[in-house]
Amino acid sequence: MPDALDHRLLRQFVAVAHAGGLRAGASALNMSQPPLSRTIRELETALGVSLFERSKSGMTLTAEGSVLLEEAEAILAALSRAEARIKRMGMYSKPLRIGFVSAALDSHLPDLLSRISARGWPAPELIETPTNPQAKALARAELDLGLLHPPVDAARGLSLASLGEDEFLVALYEGHPLAERKAIRSADLANHPLVLFPRSQGPVLHAAIRDALAPYGELKIGAEAARSHTQLALIAAKVGIGLIGASVARTLDYHGVVLRPWVDRPKMVALQCSIMGSEALLAELNYT
Repeated sequence: MPDALDHRLLRQFVAVAHAGGLRAGASALNMSQPPLSRTIRELETALGVSLFERSKSGMTLTAEGSVLLEEAEAILAALSRAEARIKRMGMYSKPLRIGFVSAALDSHLPDLLSRISARGWPAPELIETPTNPQAKALARAELDLGLLHPPVDAARGLSLASLGEDEFLVALYEGHPLAERKAIRSADLANHPLVLFPRSQGPVLHAAIRDALAPYGELKIGAEAARSHTQLALIAAKVGIGLIGASVARTLDYHGVVLRPWVDRPKMVALQCSIMGSEALLAELNYT
């Protein structure tokens, strides 16, 4: 009886059991009825039992048939899981190519790397690049995943999952007049040179900051730096004051820099981050 429980025969048996008859079962399987009828007879002969009670109204499972249905469904489910796992192993056996904006360096990227490591996948290739080049590279399949700032249009075949947003704190060098205050308002930032990220790195957010401060004076840029660490170094060197994401502040204690809450920060001024990639890959990494 080595071939009696061949998975193809089990699939046919399950189809007949669910359909309640050979004709409906054959239709569900997209096959003709005679070979399906032979399959059921072969199974019953090999197992030495009747799997169905036959009547004019259809076919119902015997006690033995009910046991076989339960076990067959478990076997087929296990085979499907094994096939899916093996396919995923092949799909992700090569290092993933991951693009990321500098703001993701302190929180979202470490979390993503932890998820990849937990699955036993190879260490990925990391490419720091702004949002728009990332989106284009993802659309051309030159990247597998991207950590970037919305808004961005996801290309066909790609999905976008939000990772939340981060508020900004005001970063001041020690001894700055505003450092004596417990909280900073937008009007307080007027006429102070700012250390900001380049406009090309996040044009939407850059414009939101400019618009938020416009009622209080012209936006003055003291220096530009793509990374928060570099911004903090420039602030400590008294080049200007800065706006730093709260998640960065939680991971850094930069000598010579003090942080204060921006109490009337407009809601539109927030450091949003999303992850973009194929729906299957995002699901595999538990991003929803």
